[in-house]
Amino acid sequence: MSSKTTRAMRWAAAPIGALAAVSLLAGCAAGIESAQDNVIFALKEDPTCLDPQQTTVTTALNVGRQVVDSLVDQNAETDEIVPWLAETFETNADLTAYTFTLKKGVTFSDDTALTSDVVKANFDALYAMGASASLASQYLAGYDSVDVTDDRTFTVNFTQPNAQFLQGASTMTLGLVSEATTVLTPEERCQTVIGAGPFTYKSYVPNDSVVIEKRAGYDWASSLREHSGEALVNTIEFPIIVENGVRTGGLDSGEFDIIQDLPYADEARFTTGDFNIYSKANPGIPNSLIPNTSRPIVSDDAVRQAMLLGTDRGEINELTGASSGVPPTSALTSTTPGFASQEKAMEYNPKAAEALLDKAGWTMGADGIREKNGTKLSVTVTGFYAQDVLEATSMQLAKIGIDLKLNMVTAGDFFGAIATGDYDFLGAGLARTDPDALRVLFSKDSKARWGIVDNAELESVLTEQVKTADPEARAKLVAQAQKLIIDNAYLIPTLETGQLHASRAGVEGVEFDSASRVLLYDVRVAE
Repeated sequence: MSSKTTRAMRWAAAPIGALAAVSLLAGCAAGIESAQDNVIFALKEDPTCLDPQQTTVTTALNVGRQVVDSLVDQNAETDEIVPWLAETFETNADLTAYTFTLKKGVTFSDDTALTSDVVKANFDALYAMGASASLASQYLAGYDSVDVTDDRTFTVNFTQPNAQFLQGASTMTLGLVSEATTVLTPEERCQTVIGAGPFTYKSYVPNDSVVIEKRAGYDWASSLREHSGEALVNTIEFPIIVENGVRTGGLDSGEFDIIQDLPYADEARFTTGDFNIYSKANPGIPNSLIPNTSRPIVSDDAVRQAMLLGTDRGEINELTGASSGVPPTSALTSTTPGFASQEKAMEYNPKAAEALLDKAGWTMGADGIREKNGTKLSVTVTGFYAQDVLEATSMQLAKIGIDLKLNMVTAGDFFGAIATGDYDFLGAGLARTDPDALRVLFSKDSKARWGIVDNAELESVLTEQVKTADPEARAKLVAQAQKLIIDNAYLIPTLETGQLHASRAGVEGVEFDSASRVLLYDVRVAE
């Protein structure tokens, strides 16, 4: 056992359940070797839930991707969908039926086989979970049934065309778990998940650490990976280190091999031969202020329009140290398929913003905050990350007389606010390599609806695009949706976020999937 393994033992924790035994042999496959059998990857926050079918928290998904495999994979460069646990797949003409044939010999870490019946159990259970698996249920929009042909062949049926399902099947959210996991309660699944991936969960102590171990006999990786066979390291420990300075200090001293979320301000410090930087822009919906227009002030179109025009996205890039990125210019990020720029409508124009507020009767008070009929122009944004972005936005809006208060909460409280609808704005984004992210965020029928708006035209367009098989016709609908969202200021984009992680020199094989989640199957470390 290496010295790196010894130094990390203080994060070891009690086993979490009946997961498969793992190999303690040194990793070696396809000519790629690792000289270190243990990797320490410092996380920025607690995952809160280990079940990738339920969670939308990036940290949890970065861990869960190592344990749960998917039917198909997506090339992060070309967006092409390729086989993974399914060796073949085909779609009918109107996108209401998707037929898959599974690879032979795939098993879960409890040694049960991946069969068509298990896939059916996954999708039936996912759909039944409803709001507990809100994002998954949207990928399964219109889900009807799974018809099992034989142990390896099955068809997923929808009551209406579902243009985004195949891409959704590449995500961790539709990753497959064992039949034993499908019968657990949502709460139980947050603590223990049995997957078919190259690692298994060994332990999870909330707010302290997660530990995963290499799975013996794994041999069904996606062709997009660097090697085949078992993972190259025996153990990956994820200590939960909330303080940025402690994570960067631990990387600098060699205590950590990899750290999540390197602060932008520290990027230059670690851009040397002693470290590796890993960065990838998130597809989907940019970091934004997401409104609940059922709230009195937020329902005022002039207020939202003024907030859109009074937000200087270029300055936010600079203030947050993200100047290497591009400011958002639409309701989708520029890296998302179907992106259509709304740059002119989003151009920073504080004078126009002030004119809108003046016309709507919001007059400037002596304290610098506008008011109308005795009501202060004060709203609150609820967020659990990117506080610097929200602070920069608040400072900008203060210049035009809008008081944007910050309510920074835990991830659990953030999703609790969504469940109750108790918020003016949410400060968040949604990573997804498909423009259907817009429907997920805004549609009245979406169980993952965050943007509370009432616009029949937008609802119709969002519903129609997910039913449209023709790519060009769908792209036109997606562009129309982006225009409607920005024209009505149903979203105040602030920053195109990305993943920025770092490792010490000698770490190799850290990759991102198409949704910018970390892949550690190929990771290895030379001493």
